[in-house]
Amino acid sequence: MHQIQHGRFAELDGATVFALARLRQTIFVVEQECAYPDLDEHDTHPDTTHFWIGAAGEAIACLRLLRDGERWRIGRVCCAVDSRGRGLPGSLMAAAIESVGPEAEIVLDSQIYAAGFYRHYGFAEDGPEYVEDGIPHVPMLRTGKEQCESGAPGPGAPLS
Repeated sequence: MHQIQHGRFAELDGATVFALARLRQTIFVVEQECAYPDLDEHDTHPDTTHFWIGAAGEAIACLRLLRDGERWRIGRVCCAVDSRGRGLPGSLMAAAIESVGPEAEIVLDSQIYAAGFYRHYGFAEDGPEYVEDGIPHVPMLRTGKEQCESGAPGPGAPLS
């Protein structure tokens, strides 16, 4: 079992920031062939918490959680290719939800293929599909009042 780590940008050392940025670049820019500025002002915001799972000095799965007005926002959920199918993003989702409490409203923008994964954690589509950087997305919302499909959030739902 891998340990979930978390911290705000100011608490992260250079090696951790590099590992998180490298993983996100590998998935979102290289694998998905989408040149866009993945690193943004939200990464360094004092209210943003980065969650990750690492092995041998590398990040193998990560996400970020930040304030979005009265709600929370989850984004940048990804997992290294050779670590997929082990439920790591699900473990991170459960940890992020737990950190803000089960009643908190959380939003995210899901790539269409991943919407089913987020439904396992109580998210539902909350608007029309749209295309961002050439990739179809759908906005999703978790009000904290719905029952998750699998009961309490857990690590069993892999992001494929």
